[in-house]
Amino acid sequence: MTRAPILTLALAFALTAPVHAGDVAPWAGATDIQELDPAEKSLWHEADEFDQALARAGKVNTDPALSGYLQDIMDRLYPEFKGRFNVHLLNAQHINAFALPNGSIYVNTGLIARFENEAQLATVLAHEGAHFIHRHALQQAERVRNAAAFALMVGMLGVPLVGDIVALSSMFGYSREHEREADEIGYRRLIAAGYAPRESIRTFEHLQAEIKAAEISEPFFFASHPRLQERIDNFSELAKDANSGEIARERFVETTAGLRLASLEADLAAYRFKQIILVLGNPEHRREYPPEASYYLGEAYRLRNEAGDLDAAEREFSRVMESTPQFAPVHRALGLLYYKRGDTALAVSRLRRYLELAPVAPDRGHVEYYLSSLEKQPPSQEERHPPP
Repeated sequence: MTRAPILTLALAFALTAPVHAGDVAPWAGATDIQELDPAEKSLWHEADEFDQALARAGKVNTDPALSGYLQDIMDRLYPEFKGRFNVHLLNAQHINAFALPNGSIYVNTGLIARFENEAQLATVLAHEGAHFIHRHALQQAERVRNAAAFALMVGMLGVPLVGDIVALSSMFGYSREHEREADEIGYRRLIAAGYAPRESIRTFEHLQAEIKAAEISEPFFFASHPRLQERIDNFSELAKDANSGEIARERFVETTAGLRLASLEADLAAYRFKQIILVLGNPEHRREYPPEASYYLGEAYRLRNEAGDLDAAEREFSRVMESTPQFAPVHRALGLLYYKRGDTALAVSRLRRYLELAPVAPDRGHVEYYLSSLEKQPPSQEERHPPP
């Protein structure tokens, strides 16, 4: 049996093993968290180590504006726990968020980049906060400790091996019962905080569309715990009579603009073309992004290079040239597109402009190689005899 099936079986065992921990009362507020029993104290210690390992590895985005924004939303959702939750932005493109038993909440940049407004982001934070206040990690501790080959799974994910409970529970989600409970509690928190609860449905509809279109098979929480269609159905039932509440689109778009562009850059570097085309090909999503986003969509088309993609790429690059002509990367992209087509003069023009706008570009040597190659080529028939 290959390693992948072993991991799959181990994961299935871990997530279906029975829970033997007794009923645990939820926290009522920050002051309610005083002395912990030994089992829970051990969990918190593992979580603290996990926090430190992620920070040392440079996985946490420390931008103060973004961190403060996420923390403000969490404090609005759980005001009686202010000072107890610590929300962190994780530099990861996987569609995921997770809660640790010590009150640390992690949200991946790739997940935030998929949302349209603050109410959708608040849906995720409300859900993760519910895991903490209802002490779900303690309730399912035994089933995770009994999971065979957890170390292999942690290694597969590249997560620091600092605690089996933390690594497995946080990355793969809790039991279906706990996930449903967190959905219901989170939904009530959304309403109490004044957010539009119907946005919770759109939160999971977006994720379902991307997972399906991009054929994502990562077994993280938002992909499988419980199935997204179940969650959409559950939230549709909860929100069937809800028609009001704050969406906070403008605040979200303004605060996360840089993050969402950086997420596109990361997707492009990882050759996640389907994700970029899915997100930016949707006019509703497109309007949430700055004009430079068209560059990333164009690059996704150019690098995918299927039938009609080069024409689509050129259209997207032209949009950026019209709106933000000082955006250096678009000149490089156009230069390479023209190079591929054999349009020597246009390729040289764009590549030289790129180097003018980005004189210390890390790929300067690579671009200069292209320029040297192009300038040695004789002009094409069309260039020697341009049409009147």
